[in-house]
Amino acid sequence: GGRLSVGLESRASAAAPAPCAFGLPGAMAAFDYWDLHEILAEEYKVTVKANHPVVGGGLLLPSAGAPVGKDLPTDAKVQVPFWLAQSLARRNTAALEMPPHFGPTAQEDLSSDPVACRLGDKSGYFFEVGLRVGHLMKEQELVDNLFRALQVRWCEIITILGSLGVARTEATPLNPTNSIFPATLTILEQQMFTGGKEAEAHFKQWTDRFGAFKMKASQIVDAPVSKRLRSGA
Repeated sequence: GGRLSVGLESRASAAAPAPCAFGLPGAMAAFDYWDLHEILAEEYKVTVKANHPVVGGGLLLPSAGAPVGKDLPTDAKVQVPFWLAQSLARRNTAALEMPPHFGPTAQEDLSSDPVACRLGDKSGYFFEVGLRVGHLMKEQELVDNLFRALQVRWCEIITILGSLGVARTEATPLNPTNSIFPATLTILEQQMFTGGKEAEAHFKQWTDRFGAFKMKASQIVDAPVSKRLRSGA
């Protein structure tokens, strides 16, 4: 009694309970089970600690650990994909630990200067994973920090893209942001950046369809008053 099976069911079973919109309003769509990016985002590795002895949980241990089939003892820590950690946490089988990428120090850096953070190096799905971790662990401060950071970084993307048809600011040693910041983007932000450039290209194609004409003042307007009176103008 009191011993629970690890429940290594398929991802479909793990993702089944109450799918919700983790996404950022206007930027990220609601959870889509069949979306490839959603599947890849849930492969993010996190650490969980067993709340109970888990029957057959030994297969979660590293290959040098217990043989397959051995139980996972209480308080044992293992690394698992987020989709499995989510299932275990919802069943109170294991507790999810805050990933270092979203810990207090990381949040402080993110709040102080979101543009300087190399989020893409941490995870291509930094915002998607962070929001899910925040909601699962009921860390509202993390969720708020992620929303604010994405908003600031989106404004920076808009600044780099510039207004349609207006020359962009080139990167210089005194202003290296334009060359450095694009290398820090997550997959979501890369889609925003690429989409912005694509929108400008389409806009230019549309404007090029119209001929440009130079307007000149009428000769009647330029003529002296006396000449206009004689001509009856």
